[in-house]
Amino acid sequence: MRKAQKIGILIVLVSATIGFPAWCARPADPSEAPRPAATGAVRLSLDEATRLALVNNFDIQLAKYDTWISRTRQRGDESVYDTLIDILVSHEDNQAARTSTLLGTKSLENNYNLGISRKLPTGTTLGIDFDNNRSWSNSSFVTVNPSHDSSLGLTIEQEFGKNFFGVQDRGKIKVTRKEIEGAEFLSLNNIETSLAQVQKAYWDLVLQTERVTIEEKMLSQAKKLWDTNKEKIRHKLIEEPELLASEANYKERQNALGLARDQQESAANILKLLLNIDNLDSSLGATEGFDLSVALHPEADALETAFDNRRDYRAARARLAAKNIQVTIEKNNMWPEINVKATLTHNGVDDHFSKAIEKITHESNPDLYTEFTLTMPLENNEARADLQAAQFEKARAIVTLKQLERRIMVDVMDQTRHCRVMKELARNAVQIADLQNRKLRAEEKRFRSGRSDTDTIIRFQDDAAQAAWRAAEAKYRFHTSLVDLKKTEGRLLHQYWDGAI
Repeated sequence: MRKAQKIGILIVLVSATIGFPAWCARPADPSEAPRPAATGAVRLSLDEATRLALVNNFDIQLAKYDTWISRTRQRGDESVYDTLIDILVSHEDNQAARTSTLLGTKSLENNYNLGISRKLPTGTTLGIDFDNNRSWSNSSFVTVNPSHDSSLGLTIEQEFGKNFFGVQDRGKIKVTRKEIEGAEFLSLNNIETSLAQVQKAYWDLVLQTERVTIEEKMLSQAKKLWDTNKEKIRHKLIEEPELLASEANYKERQNALGLARDQQESAANILKLLLNIDNLDSSLGATEGFDLSVALHPEADALETAFDNRRDYRAARARLAAKNIQVTIEKNNMWPEINVKATLTHNGVDDHFSKAIEKITHESNPDLYTEFTLTMPLENNEARADLQAAQFEKARAIVTLKQLERRIMVDVMDQTRHCRVMKELARNAVQIADLQNRKLRAEEKRFRSGRSDTDTIIRFQDDAAQAAWRAAEAKYRFHTSLVDLKKTEGRLLHQYWDGAI
């Protein structure tokens, strides 16, 4: 147990040290996100449950990691502009047999070379080389022994042709950025999907809580009927079958209430799982109820909102932009590789290392080297094939974007209409439940005056309970359809997220 506690503390400390990227570390206002209590009752509003999910939900955390992983690709592509340092240290002790004794029988050679190079976004590569060579030989024909040859050189290499002034290097980075942008949009879309699941689970808890309330009310009415019949049978106002029927009705209502409470606990546990609340023994409740006064936007406004906010649509546009850049890159690949290189070197030679270095700047010993290279396959089949493939992929991305536009239009119009229908059905179901309750109260009045019987009252109680449950289900379907509409419009996450990418 102590070892597990130490590991847990270590994980917390490491997490606090590393931190998280700003865009996905927390909701827009993390101070408003509630923390689950260790014990006792937890009651949350829909807004509080949603903000808590942004912090705790496992699927949302996984979606954030997907984005963090995709962002590492940009640093990999930008590594083409990294500064490179080359260090060479070598030693040679040559005592090999020679064809002539004039060459000596032993020679020593040491090299200490340092080079720094960096490629610029213009496609220009700059390099500085500082080379030092120390030679010694027992040959009598060596003039300076030992000799130090130190040189300082500057190299400039410019790419033309395919990578004309670095257009390909910059293009690859732009493609990666667009792909990362698309991946971030898809991650946010997954986060929004998880939030929709959380909100639906919240409304399911509200539904099951309302079911418990309905069954508690019906149990109270069944108990009242049974008590009334027990009193009547003492005065021989009813027969025994009516007493037995009322008692059986009371037992059935007890069973119905037990099932309702079981469903309520299951709904609460599902929400706890989605909110990552550790203590399953604590009770979880909802502070909000169903509300049918929510206004619905016109279809035109919903469509405009969807095309402004839908992250899968923005991701598709980012992919199309990446494909367009890729076509430009492949067009440049049709060109030959043309490189121009120039190297200017100054050196100094002496029998002492410090004097050899001093002569680099004090004496004029320039060595200028220029180079021009051109490389191009005659058929160039690979570049042609890559260009054609890139053009096809761009065309495919355009078709995919248009298809998504049509699907968004249909989804928004269908979901908007569906919400209106669900709202109307819910209103009618509430009115039907009210009528059934009024019918039951009227029949109970007749029963008290002896003009009705127990079977009729039981049947009317069941009608009222079924109508109340159907009204609760209708209100639940309306609220879940609102969640789907917000997700279809891409605005479910908007009020909880700062949108930073």
